[in-house]
Amino acid sequence: MRPTSTPPAAPAPPDAAEQHDGLRRFRPEIEGLRTLAILLVVVFHVWLGRVSGGVDVFLFISAFLLTWSFTRKLEAGEPLGFRQVSRYWTHVFRRILPLAVLTVLGVLLATRLWYPASRWHEIMGESLAVVTYTSNWFSAATGVDYYATDASLASPLRHFWSLSVQGQVFLLWPLLIALGGLWARRRGWSVRPALALIFGLVFAGSLGFSVYYTAADQQAAYFSTVARLWEFALGSLVALALPSLRLPARLRVAMGWAGVAAIVLCGLVLEIEGAFPGYAALMPTAAAAMVVIAGDTRSRLGIDRLLASRPMVYLGGRSYALYLVHWPILVFYLLFDGGERAGPLAGLAIIAVSLLLSLVLTSQVDARLRRWRWPEARRLRALAVCGACGFLVLGTVGAWQGRIAYMTDAYVAKNAETRNPGATVLSGESMEPAASTRDAEGEATGASLPYASARSTDWSMETRPCSEDGLETYGLEEDECAHPVSDPEPTQRVLAVGNSHTEHWLSALIATAEERGWDLVVVVRHGCHFTTPEDNASDAECAGWVPRAEEFVMGYGADVVFMQGTTSAFVRDRPEGEYIRPGTEEMVQQVAATGSDVVAFRDNPRFEVSHEECQRLGRDCDYTSPMLQAENPLDEWVGSGTPGFGTMEMNDLICPDGVCSPTVGNVYTFADKHHLTATFVSTTQEFFDQRLDAALRQAESSRL
Repeated sequence: MRPTSTPPAAPAPPDAAEQHDGLRRFRPEIEGLRTLAILLVVVFHVWLGRVSGGVDVFLFISAFLLTWSFTRKLEAGEPLGFRQVSRYWTHVFRRILPLAVLTVLGVLLATRLWYPASRWHEIMGESLAVVTYTSNWFSAATGVDYYATDASLASPLRHFWSLSVQGQVFLLWPLLIALGGLWARRRGWSVRPALALIFGLVFAGSLGFSVYYTAADQQAAYFSTVARLWEFALGSLVALALPSLRLPARLRVAMGWAGVAAIVLCGLVLEIEGAFPGYAALMPTAAAAMVVIAGDTRSRLGIDRLLASRPMVYLGGRSYALYLVHWPILVFYLLFDGGERAGPLAGLAIIAVSLLLSLVLTSQVDARLRRWRWPEARRLRALAVCGACGFLVLGTVGAWQGRIAYMTDAYVAKNAETRNPGATVLSGESMEPAASTRDAEGEATGASLPYASARSTDWSMETRPCSEDGLETYGLEEDECAHPVSDPEPTQRVLAVGNSHTEHWLSALIATAEERGWDLVVVVRHGCHFTTPEDNASDAECAGWVPRAEEFVMGYGADVVFMQGTTSAFVRDRPEGEYIRPGTEEMVQQVAATGSDVVAFRDNPRFEVSHEECQRLGRDCDYTSPMLQAENPLDEWVGSGTPGFGTMEMNDLICPDGVCSPTVGNVYTFADKHHLTATFVSTTQEFFDQRLDAALRQAESSRL
């Protein structure tokens, strides 16, 4: 289950950089600012379902402290070459990796115990992204939508995206500072103006890109390192300017209070969705800058007295661990609860458990590692510790994936023919009753195929692209045109066109083409319909794809064109459960007029909740749909009125007797809410061939 708010950026560990101002080596009010930020993050996560602005405060603080520390070293005449930079890298990652790895291992264990098997591969893949500090790129690549309301999609590791961004900056920033120091020395400049120029350029370029990219693709921008660099650059600019600032005490008192107020109010007054991390993120980062610049006001009325208090400083030193653990605890609670966010009492319990666990981890793991001198003696030792941390996750994931592959192969080899006939059971052949089986270790293997952990990814997909000539001539992209079966002297040239609902029949269509010596080309774009641009006007990419696909189909000269005829819908959207999209009949007639026979299949039902999610919640998962009781509306087109047209339907195999159960013949029918598993489609082969042949006869006879 997933909260609707966006997980925050992680606070850096307490000693990721030393804390200074012009007179003090340690700035307790910054530790208090960490506490304020993490408390806002946790509260907003648990109860409010909004972004708090704590993300940006943490990013600002980490860059401020890092830049302040390195700049002082340069000004003191300390060398800052690769040796010193690499020592910093090993020191920092040796400090931040152990707690992160413990969190990941705990999540992997909880995933194995409580998460549905279809989510295992996703979370294993994300765990690898965590330890390689590419989690933000993983989230962007997988199209994560933190504002979606579907609470079943949460990942207990998704909050690590921000640690990845910080880790990338921990690698980049020392290099920029070292280059700036070298440049300043060669030109005879002071260090601070040289670094201010560098980070000023980073700030301006990144902020401009962030505003543009956020408007163009907010979800991708949210995870973009480039779109976030300006927040770090602002922290660096404040660190560089602070020693030169001489502000009146009263002004600093006002700035401190105003900064804290702005941080607290950020998540309440800003419309975050669609705005972050663009210009909207200036509010929390500028507010954090005000608090840092205010510093120690030495006034009884200053906010720094609260921020520097013992409880705030104490919690600030534990904010890293609290950040790491609170999100997985929340996500796993929601997994069992079934809601989108916790209630008042449950939220208090989640916060209490998270806080207690963070105290234990900080004192028993983090503090002990800080006192461990052996890794600090040599860089190779610290590097070995980092490598060992990574290996713990890589080894765990590798062993788990290997076991899944072994269990899958063993189960298929032993049971598939006799216990998993799929749609072939509907031909009247006998089937041995299925019962859950257990291996020698007592682990449930599951009686149905595909193996549970592969169910959500068991799709019919083809990656062999069309020839370059075909792509260049018609303007199709490589992922829009595939050539799965190529025969230089085919008995027939067959073209399948449409979206993923056309694509999920490829398991059967490819087998037919290979057996009969056909040449098979596939033109698809997910989410688009092969009708008219006007019908696809709500999606600009689909509206652009249709003319290219139409030109390809009309010019290809296929003997047979295989396409989707009807479109299924949720009952609440359309009482009849399906409809024929505008422009479908027009497209069929145009294609048939070129001499190609058109075979249009009736769509399969769609559901609001997937079978897998339904089973996890313990509900009755035998679904029905009004379309299953209605005649195939495409039958009216068969005959002389539409020469060259035939239709086929497979829903009696997917949903025998009008009931769509999770499995047919011990094979999962659906991979999600509306896509069929490739394994099930493969079991329909005999029926598929028979009904395709019948549709082809309809098309041929209608031309007579």
